[in-house]
Amino acid sequence: MKNFLFLFRILSLLFISECANKESSTIKDRVEEKYFLSVQEYTGEGYTLAKGERNGEIAEEHSEEVDRAVKQYFKRNYQTKVKVHSIVGAVDGAIVFVESVGKPHFYSYAIISVDQQSETVDSTGVWSQEGQVGAAISSGLYTWIYEDEFQKLDQYLDGKVKEYPVVGISEEANQNGVGNYHTTPYYKVVIYGGVVQEKLLNEYLENSDLPKDEWVNMLEGESINPAMVSVLIQLYMEEPGVEPNKEIFDQIVSDLSDMDGLPIGKYSFLLHDNTVDKTNGQNNKENTLERKAPNYIIKR
Repeated sequence: MKNFLFLFRILSLLFISECANKESSTIKDRVEEKYFLSVQEYTGEGYTLAKGERNGEIAEEHSEEVDRAVKQYFKRNYQTKVKVHSIVGAVDGAIVFVESVGKPHFYSYAIISVDQQSETVDSTGVWSQEGQVGAAISSGLYTWIYEDEFQKLDQYLDGKVKEYPVVGISEEANQNGVGNYHTTPYYKVVIYGGVVQEKLLNEYLENSDLPKDEWVNMLEGESINPAMVSVLIQLYMEEPGVEPNKEIFDQIVSDLSDMDGLPIGKYSFLLHDNTVDKTNGQNNKENTLERKAPNYIIKR
């Protein structure tokens, strides 16, 4: 009888455990279905900010006014022509995502005030977060100055995408909110200050039309601190339902570590599964393979 009761308890525990696992799996599947989308399908639609739905609707209803006000803001304050790609509602206004026209190339955004009571936008109430646009301009200038070196990185990553079952994120997704600073389908460059920003940004705000060779000359002989330049590389598995491949990850990390001729900076590499969170364009899952802080790949 004791043996029977013991066996019954074991079977009961196994049954409970199996039910819990099934329930956990079901919840995970529901979360995946609700929030995540294949990276190839993701275009930036669905990008959301908390409590911004109505403001987004109002801003869209006045899209021509928003477009005109934001373009004027960037031209007046940053000497930069931009094109507007998308508008996303936020708590006190709407975020307007833009892309620079020509070189230097970067993505950025501005915020326009929205009055829900009158259902209007304030064309004079356009602003940006402190330092954000300046950092974006600096990243665009840096990648332009070291265009040949970045082309080496582009060519390498293009080759890996052809060789391995991995992909980047779409240009359309970058345009509609995922892109920030200088961003490509494979990587993002962020400048955190230092000589690049100190030497270039003030000059750009005075004279943004200088040719490339003059920007190159400004950095000639300067010592650039790799800690001030971040290059974040992100790739995704090509097929849905496939875990990030450790062999591919290790090979790319090894190649980047050994590669000469890349721009100065601290490099990170993330290999994700096939999905992104459609509300923010990111993949922060635990299965992502990562080489990042504090173990950067440093190029000097």
